[in-house]
Amino acid sequence: MTEIILKDNLEQRKIDALLNFLKSWDIDAELRITNAEKSTETVEFSLSKGIWSDYDVNSEELRDKAWKR
Repeated sequence: MTEIILKDNLEQRKIDALLNFLKSWDIDAELRITNAEKSTETVEFSLSKGIWSDYDVNSEELRDKAWKR
């Protein structure tokens, strides 16, 4: 199966024209309208990852240093 995803809301006449074009080439096509899914998962910044993994620092210490410049 191959999927084509149209990211913008299109006028119905344009969707119909596209479906008619595909069907004229004997391509079985159907229309499925879905709502865009938004990620509700929040990722908390973790100092234990990345470049800070070898250092003993915490987020409060970093904020203090950043704001007291």
